[in-house]
Amino acid sequence: MAPGGGLRVTVAVIAFAIVAGLAGVASAQQPPPVLVKEIVVEGNRRVQEAVILGRVKSTIGALFSPTQLSEDVRSIFALGFFDDVQVRVEDFEGGVKVSYVVMERPFVRDIDFVGNKEISTSDLQDKIDLKLGSVYNPVEVQRAREKMKEHYESEGYFEVQITPDIEKFADGDVKVVFTINEGRQMKIDKIVIRGNRGLSDNEIKEAMATKERQYWILRGTVQRQRLDEDVDRILQLYNDHGYIQARVESHDVTVDRDKARVIINIVVVEGSQHRVAAVAFTGVTLLPEDEVRRQVKFKPGDVFSRSALRESVRAIEDLYANVGRASVDVNPKMDMQPENKIAISFEINEGPTVYVERINIAGNVRSQDKILRRELQLSEGEIFTLRKLQRSKQRLTNLGYFEKVDVTTAPGSDKSKIIVNVDVTERPTGLFSIGGGFSSADGLLGTIDLSQNNFLGRGWQAAIKIRAGANLQQGQISFTEPWLFDRPLSAGVDLFSVQRQYTEYDYRSIGSGVRLSHPFEEYWRWHLGYRLTQDRISNVRTEDTFLEEEKGTLITSLVTAALTRDSRDSVQTPSRGGQFTLSSEVAGLGGDTHFAKATALLTYFKSIWFGHILSGRAEGGYGFGFGDERLPVYERFYLGGPNSIRSFKARQISPKDEFGTRIGGTSEVLGNVEYLIPLPFDIRLAAFFDVGNVYGFKTKFDLTDLHYAAGGGIRWVSPFGPIRVDYGFNLNQQPGEKPSNFHFSVGSPF
Repeated sequence: MAPGGGLRVTVAVIAFAIVAGLAGVASAQQPPPVLVKEIVVEGNRRVQEAVILGRVKSTIGALFSPTQLSEDVRSIFALGFFDDVQVRVEDFEGGVKVSYVVMERPFVRDIDFVGNKEISTSDLQDKIDLKLGSVYNPVEVQRAREKMKEHYESEGYFEVQITPDIEKFADGDVKVVFTINEGRQMKIDKIVIRGNRGLSDNEIKEAMATKERQYWILRGTVQRQRLDEDVDRILQLYNDHGYIQARVESHDVTVDRDKARVIINIVVVEGSQHRVAAVAFTGVTLLPEDEVRRQVKFKPGDVFSRSALRESVRAIEDLYANVGRASVDVNPKMDMQPENKIAISFEINEGPTVYVERINIAGNVRSQDKILRRELQLSEGEIFTLRKLQRSKQRLTNLGYFEKVDVTTAPGSDKSKIIVNVDVTERPTGLFSIGGGFSSADGLLGTIDLSQNNFLGRGWQAAIKIRAGANLQQGQISFTEPWLFDRPLSAGVDLFSVQRQYTEYDYRSIGSGVRLSHPFEEYWRWHLGYRLTQDRISNVRTEDTFLEEEKGTLITSLVTAALTRDSRDSVQTPSRGGQFTLSSEVAGLGGDTHFAKATALLTYFKSIWFGHILSGRAEGGYGFGFGDERLPVYERFYLGGPNSIRSFKARQISPKDEFGTRIGGTSEVLGNVEYLIPLPFDIRLAAFFDVGNVYGFKTKFDLTDLHYAAGGGIRWVSPFGPIRVDYGFNLNQQPGEKPSNFHFSVGSPF
């Protein structure tokens, strides 16, 4: 019997038919059969007649059967749409007419939640199966109430009261209203661990996601799902400390309603601690066994750890994958020894050399397949290695075209083949913005940016940039073809105009340049370029003789060459790898200036623990003029600002002449160390130390004569790039220098 309504079956067979049947038996003559002449449905409003008759086995023209009618009624009721189903039989055209009379259940037209403040209505709707337009069923309403109550308790609201009410509309449909009294959220008083001897309470609590205190101050809250997951975390902790037979006997919550506190009770059974007795290998023929042994994260005598065992298996697999044996099978066997010892044997089936059978690319809607394939270090038919797979993913990520890049593998048609699947999610690569900005180096700026890093889906890079402010007016048009003639030869052209108002003078440069670069080896690339500019110094605002001599307009014809190595995992927000750059510039192939400059740059990034990143930079530069010419003032070295020594404003570190004018240097040294701590919402805290100086002219090169700065900052990895706020303190303040400086900028400091 289905809940929510009673089943009443009324079979009203016409009296004269029954009497006639009985009389027929008495007379011993076979009566004529009673046939079903008509079948109809009555009382249905929403449920279509065809749906109801689809459950009926009685048919027009068939012999009338009261038994079959009873089965038909049960089948109709089983649809779940009706509170009552009856059948009526009447005489009709020499036979009978069968009418199925139904009473439809109301439909749920609206669902409302009243009184919920801490948990949103959308969250509650997601937790229940009761939906608009469904057939009203009191059991389903009670089930929804229980699920909501369970969800509230999982969030620490153990006093919650939920009352469902039904409001009827004029047409019989209903509105379900859940009135909620949330009560207090119970905070954790303490977590009590019992049964532990080998591990301390603090060690177990540290492994749990449920905490007695949040941020060392606020009391923690109970979430049942998180607490259930903590059982697995505790077991993993014990397994990593050699207690392979440990189990959590029970975990429950005791509620103190007077204090609105809960006590979490956890009972563990530890068992014995096991240590590694021996480590052995079988099946190793391709590589030296010592090389394979170096991948194992433990040695005889160490406490056994399941995590270390998994990491060892993965490291051995990666080692073989890097020599073309991606199908290697590493099977660790554990043999229990006396005195709680475990002998571990790695059974290795090296397998055949694995080749790339096929490369599948998916998710690229705008980008042509070829601009992805040309970045892959793997090609179909060649030997597969893990290093090439990882490098391929890194190169695709560094393009900046994709929000997400997944590079995975699947088994091929046999053990010697593998399928590489590249799945990308494209991000908008075009930018058009008109707005304003602020930089501590350039002040307030109005900006217009129009750029496309994947123009027409062909990987072309085109940009127009305009910057205008009190101290800076800049315009630039650039175009880059990263694969000229479908070869890894990057070619580009730039047109630019820059005007800057420095404290001492105004500087203007108009020019153009062309550039070429080509990769070689794994991370290396050479660069060549040519730049032709018209440079002008004007509006000298000092009585300085040196600057007066620099006034005027000069043509600079300059050739550049550089050698770079870039192994960073991300250009915008690197966390590992590094960059090396050795560059030189020579001016003198025509033009009015004759000089040379050389710079060297080395950066390094390392992820250490919990996502923290330690990074550093070392940089040096030297320049000189040919013959009697001096290095032009606009080509000299200056330090200070958000990207060098952060206790100074931009260009404040420089040699000075006898008038106190900063005239720039012919050499520089710079070092930076930065420590990043990740926080939620793509925010990072930074601590830094900067050191460096600029030398030349009357300032002798002396590595003991340096400026030192230390400070901190905040980073936000925004959709427009990393935004930085830094505050640097001058650690060896000299007369006339500020003790500290504030910087706001966009981009990575190095």
